[in-house]
Amino acid sequence: MFTTNELLKKRTWAMTMDLFIVTATNYFLMAAFTNFVRTVFFHFPIKAQIFLIHKFSTMTTVSMLSLMFAYFSLFLYVTNGRTMGKTIFGLKVVNADQSEITLVQAMKRSFAYFTCAMLGSFLFALSFIRKDQKSLADLVSSSAVVLENHQTEVEKGGTEFQLTLLHSVEASQGTEEETEYFEQNKAA
Repeated sequence: MFTTNELLKKRTWAMTMDLFIVTATNYFLMAAFTNFVRTVFFHFPIKAQIFLIHKFSTMTTVSMLSLMFAYFSLFLYVTNGRTMGKTIFGLKVVNADQSEITLVQAMKRSFAYFTCAMLGSFLFALSFIRKDQKSLADLVSSSAVVLENHQTEVEKGGTEFQLTLLHSVEASQGTEEETEYFEQNKAA
């Protein structure tokens, strides 16, 4: 019933990395806020300081969820279906017709991640249980996570320089002219 393949492993690592990035960012934001409260409100009465400290845990949760929603929405839309984790592991979120996702789809995916985080982490494992390997975010936003092929993207819409560079690299891999050139010019 549980299927594990390269795509699912990469998705898991990418999500773990993205959640680590969001958590670390939230930690540093809350540390900055704590420092702000200590330096600005030091002259407040002790009851007001204690009230702020008790509200801090609620604020941490709210900021974490808000940051998570913003991180996934903005990164997925602005970077054409990639977050930092997905970029590192060579993944991309695409529309059902393999085109770039829209802002609405990015927000739906973020809302699905938000829902998974609020209702329990077991919802993140939905892609391991389903035969089509779709997660809750995939189902809600009508999108899918695919392995990204950098070479075909350059060939599809690359600039003239990128295409020339790609073709020269492909051509030099099959010849030994480069090796001969360096051997001939070693003495120089």
